Amino acid sequence: MSEANKSVIYAAPSEPSDGASTSPPSPYDEVPYRSYPIEWTAPERLALTSLLHGGPRQSLGAYRMLELGCNDGTNLIPLAYYRPQASFVGIDGSTRQIATANDKRSSLRLTNVSFLSSDFRSADDDISGQFDFIVAHGVFSWVSHDNRDAMLKLCAERLRPGGLLYLNYNARPGWNVRGLIRDFLLAQTAHITGLAARTARAREIAARLADELAGAEHPYSRLLGNEFRFVGQNHASHTAHEYLAEYNYAYMRGEFLNLLAQYDLAPVADADFNYVSGRLPEGLASTLARLDVERETVDETADLLCYRQLHSPILTQCGFARRLPEPAELSRLVVASCLVERERNSADGTTLFTHPSGYGVEARSESIARALRELQPLWPRGLSLADAFSDVGEVVDDVRLLHRNGMIELRLGDDADANRDPEPLNRMERCWGDHITTSRHTVQTVTALDRPTDQSRSQGPCPPQSRPTVS
Repeated sequence: MSEANKSVIYAAPSEPSDGASTSPPSPYDEVPYRSYPIEWTAPERLALTSLLHGGPRQSLGAYRMLELGCNDGTNLIPLAYYRPQASFVGIDGSTRQIATANDKRSSLRLTNVSFLSSDFRSADDDISGQFDFIVAHGVFSWVSHDNRDAMLKLCAERLRPGGLLYLNYNARPGWNVRGLIRDFLLAQTAHITGLAARTARAREIAARLADELAGAEHPYSRLLGNEFRFVGQNHASHTAHEYLAEYNYAYMRGEFLNLLAQYDLAPVADADFNYVSGRLPEGLASTLARLDVERETVDETADLLCYRQLHSPILTQCGFARRLPEPAELSRLVVASCLVERERNSADGTTLFTHPSGYGVEARSESIARALRELQPLWPRGLSLADAFSDVGEVVDDVRLLHRNGMIELRLGDDADANRDPEPLNRMERCWGDHITTSRHTVQTVTALDRPTDQSRSQGPCPPQSRPTVS
């Protein structure tokens, strides 16, 4: 691929040539990245998003999943634990992280997941067959271009026809301001030896500047102050690998998609379309159309206006026929809700429900209100749409609106290995870090009082012991 097709944005000045014959030790060996399970990388969530957006339909039987850049297995281990019918493979270039992942796998005696230490240029020799799902979170923007291209080649060859690929990347133009902070911190720490020492210094400088800019009147100063504060709000390993890593490339959406098209890959939807990180304001698309924004740049204009800095797209092979689901197909989905009824207005027949987040939902039809009342005591379980509503076609638009705004959950099923006892996994996770993972791949924070005092993450595994209105 020619250099004309490569968009180098905010690359550290010391980038080696693609022809370098030796590779330095992975920076993730020196400063391991503190990671968490990524909720929307669960296969059933990827499959649901594809279905709702007319993408390929996925079976959730004996599927295969590959994670590229799997870190220490934090994302893949709970997926494998709760989904014994599937098989999982994780690849990472850090030998230290892979050793930790294998220790975790052994501690839980998992036989349906394996971990390999490899870079993307040689990984093809270490794996076999094709995969129904491939995920790479926190990889695309953070590797050299030759590794990126090798990863895309690997994905194109190993994704089965109709399979789903999840990538995320730093997105311009929203990330441009964070790129300025990265440039500044790189320059401020260039004279320091060792990533850990550079990280400590970068965080110290960022904290001082955040304090200095607190209360600033100029909008640009406030924006920079928030970005410097963001450095300290995240773990030190995030500072190391987001701001000080050798590689960090951001892409315009069109630029990213053009690059993927060279590997016969096309977008299905954003994996986080119903999360705060990926949700766009209601009516924004029509507003941009009214303003006569060029159609080819609408998505990038939305990114600019909404200050979006990260994209998390789901892709599949080019040429797939987009087919939106029929009501009969949707009726088999499960709907779950924790909305609590607060007020009925007899004058206009509306009912107000509130979400634990504080947001409210005004239900104008009794069929919606009746279903929400029935679902709330069942949470986190749910009912099929066919059981919750007598006429799914009548309410499908309202249900999708509530799901897109995070007020209810749609699922492909409600059994999520309910017979798998979470305690063995969660006991281990309390030893490894500060969270536990549910069968639906959601994360619950663990306080210091809940964790064993004689173990730490660095010691490895513990011994086995706005108000939407609906009609």
